[in-house]
Amino acid sequence: MARQRRSFGSIEQRGNYYRARHVGPDLRRYDAPHAFVARIDAEYWLAQTEREIARDEWRPPQKGVGERSALDNLAGYARHCLAERDLTPRTREEYSKLLESLILPTLGQVQLRYLDPERIRGWYSTVLSDDRPTQRKHAYALLRSILHDAEDEGLIDRNPCRIRNAGRVRRTRDIEPATPAELNRLLELPPRQGLPVLLAGWCGLRSGEVRGLRRRDIDLAESVVRVRQAVTRTKGEVHVGPPKTRASIRDVGIPPHLIGALSTYLATLPVAGRDGFLFPGRDGVSPMSEKALRYAYSQARRVTGRPDLTFHDLRHSAASLAGMTGATTAELKAMMGHTTAGMVEHYQHANRTSRARLAENMSKLV
Repeated sequence: MARQRRSFGSIEQRGNYYRARHVGPDLRRYDAPHAFVARIDAEYWLAQTEREIARDEWRPPQKGVGERSALDNLAGYARHCLAERDLTPRTREEYSKLLESLILPTLGQVQLRYLDPERIRGWYSTVLSDDRPTQRKHAYALLRSILHDAEDEGLIDRNPCRIRNAGRVRRTRDIEPATPAELNRLLELPPRQGLPVLLAGWCGLRSGEVRGLRRRDIDLAESVVRVRQAVTRTKGEVHVGPPKTRASIRDVGIPPHLIGALSTYLATLPVAGRDGFLFPGRDGVSPMSEKALRYAYSQARRVTGRPDLTFHDLRHSAASLAGMTGATTAELKAMMGHTTAGMVEHYQHANRTSRARLAENMSKLV
């Protein structure tokens, strides 16, 4: 979905058609009465509307005036904005919780044009808790993205979310990535317990991505795991769909020393076709449950002697190990499924081995 920002109105591409909208003299937003097959037709409609407004000939359409007034305040616009976004069920649920519990109770009834930096700072400092920095970061980032859309559409002159570093969270604990030797101890576990964790630790897969793997996603000839879907859960319902972001759809190289274990494991799986899950649930058809993956990881921490590591820490381990081999930033972004280089830096760490090698090399300078 691409939106083109203009001096008057906006044009948004949705699949094979274009949608045009503008803000009228009454500061309400109006959509074109229909979609356009060609962008030039949307351009013409906006130009004609702009001329009508300049000549004082424009009148708001009778249908939709009441509907658009509901979008004047933040609550109406934010809910409408999220409804139009292409989100995974889990992300939609998380965004809705943040919006309804942390943003709208304080700012929901404020008209968009009256949201200024001072009001945003007051909300940020009084409503959002310092005790939950990650939640605070996510709530602010969501509000900023919603008001960015409002700015793009011409509903506000400038995004009032201007708090420096509000979107960052200071890490509360130091993460010591797992070493190759620690990860390889997982080969001692039954394959159903050890392999999911090994793919996370060596290939940087998220827990939902591991559970969403199908047999066809493991290409032993090319030594590649293809991430094409992920498993999420909302309100007790399990969803299998696209992964977290577009960048998360990726191919990741499998370290050669894991190929033998994967090959043996695949040979023991019940015949379920290439579309069967790599790590199926008890029924052999559904994906591995969260509970089963948690148990597998508890066994992994026992075997490695690393009770401090969370499952998500394995992504940090994968990025750090890849960085130690000399992987470029672009290669790390592709491997981890990140959209920005900043996220790559977040996942890289200096571990015991790299620190020792650095100190040894410095000593050679003497």
